[in-house]
Amino acid sequence: MQKSISINAACAADVEEIKSLLVELELPTAGVDEHWKTFVVARDGARMIACGGSEAYSNAALLRSIAVLPEYQGGGLGRRLVRELIDRLASRGIREFYLLTETAEAYFKKRGFKRIDRDEAHPQVLASREFQDACPKSAVCMRLMMLG
Repeated sequence: MQKSISINAACAADVEEIKSLLVELELPTAGVDEHWKTFVVARDGARMIACGGSEAYSNAALLRSIAVLPEYQGGGLGRRLVRELIDRLASRGIREFYLLTETAEAYFKKRGFKRIDRDEAHPQVLASREFQDACPKSAVCMRLMMLG
């Protein structure tokens, strides 16, 4: 992995670039405008190469929009993004993490997430845009519960 890759909190100026990256990787952009303050972005120099976000609620959070350009996949960047998001949310006392995925079930399973039925998700997460209409019903729901 290149040493020039940095991961930082997203700023307002990053929103359009985040949405462009998500569109390029065929991920939904619904809700990005409302939740961009919870996003982190990875850059190789000035180029945005990855992003990840969350929708945080009082007791649970939905990880969303974890996207890494194909030429940067396989080097641990996705893992760094997920860890950064979880650490930020855990510092706020959140211990339940959810996500929906159509393509990365095996990846998240390796990171401790377990497949669950959608109706097992926290009610606040169930009410999110991702669960309501942004992600297809075919997406797999996964949960990570942290002790503490």
